[in-house]
Amino acid sequence: MRTLVFWSGIVCAALCGLIDPVWGYGVVFVLALVQLSMLGAAGGSVFLLLHYTVVLVYFSLAPAMQIAADVDFWEVGIVGPAAHTQALMLVLLYMAGVEAARLGLPAPTAAPWPAQRARAAGVAHPFLLLGCLEVAFAALFLHTDMNFVARGTLGGEESTPVQYIVYSTMPKLVVLMCFVVLAIHALRQRTLWAWCAAGLAFALAAFAANPVNTARQVILIGLLPLLIHALGRRHRWTLAAVIFGAIAGLGPVLNLISRDAMWGAELATYPFSLDFDAMFVVAGILERAPSPELGYGRYLLSAFSFVLPRELKMFPEFDPLGWPAVLGNFSQSNLSLPPFTTAYFDFGLAGPVLLGFAVSAGFRFVDKAIDPQRTLTTGYLCALVLLAAYVPFLRGPILGWGPFAVSGLVAAVVAGSLASGFRRPAARPTPPTGPERAGLPTA
Repeated sequence: MRTLVFWSGIVCAALCGLIDPVWGYGVVFVLALVQLSMLGAAGGSVFLLLHYTVVLVYFSLAPAMQIAADVDFWEVGIVGPAAHTQALMLVLLYMAGVEAARLGLPAPTAAPWPAQRARAAGVAHPFLLLGCLEVAFAALFLHTDMNFVARGTLGGEESTPVQYIVYSTMPKLVVLMCFVVLAIHALRQRTLWAWCAAGLAFALAAFAANPVNTARQVILIGLLPLLIHALGRRHRWTLAAVIFGAIAGLGPVLNLISRDAMWGAELATYPFSLDFDAMFVVAGILERAPSPELGYGRYLLSAFSFVLPRELKMFPEFDPLGWPAVLGNFSQSNLSLPPFTTAYFDFGLAGPVLLGFAVSAGFRFVDKAIDPQRTLTTGYLCALVLLAAYVPFLRGPILGWGPFAVSGLVAAVVAGSLASGFRRPAARPTPPTGPERAGLPTA
């Protein structure tokens, strides 16, 4: 039933979008809501839940209201309806690819919840986690200008990407992931010591993830895993609502604190904030470069290689955000593109479908690892981080999704190793030997 509703909704959105892109995005909004309601049962795909939540935030209501109000972002002027319609079709093609990878999968069933088993599984050595957390927290003070001073207020030299990862992104995510592990440990053990350790970790994590100079990708990839673990199976509507509220509400608030309030700039409310300009930028680029040279993967490689220093970026000539037609029209150079747009530049209309299929097929394996009963291992934490990283991934990788995701995975490996790497194996009963094995009486 859910699959039939989806494909019917996609067709309706495409037809409405050909008439008016505002109507098309409106149908996507309704379609995402309906899909979330059908994914609300326990045991369903956590990836699809996150997928439709992100679609709801960035790719439905926001562009519809922006187009209807003739919003002008980045001094680029009013974008024509034809470009907005083309951008909408790329969204629909990507969504179709995501669902195509799910065709034929059996309907999930809610797994039983053995509470005793869940509470019995703790971490091997909480002291090691606390020690690692404190070391990572102390590392943040090696370069306070990267972590506790608002960007734009210093006149010093710009830090290189590698320095930012080593002294800022990585330590912050290690602190947050250690807190995630200790919080899960406390929820399972429910002892005074476990709650005190989690409380200390929370205090350090809150201080490390301060709103002054912390990108929201750190908070998403660092703290969203805890919400996915706690709410991903049993309280799925709550998880979707928290993610939507955090992005639509908390995002602009953090921007107001970290940038606009300090510089005297105004920050419009959702969805007119510059955080929700994803489809506006896509349409603006499509309007100015409607027939780019096919890249056959080089556009995606150029987009994702920003994890490297700029001088090591792969295929910089295939960066759509660096085209003269784009740089000459947009006042802001720090733009981002959803990955399905660069996939379109690479492989035409088949690109978004293929990318959506590949991403969804990969997350089918990640979905299997997401079980709140599972022992805290490196693999389980990495799966949580990968799911959390999908939110900034779909929004657009150019703003820095890669370094945060890689740092989050490294932090998950560190926390997972400390949580379970030194766990004693369970004692196995000794198999019977001699007369006992043969069933003969013994003296």
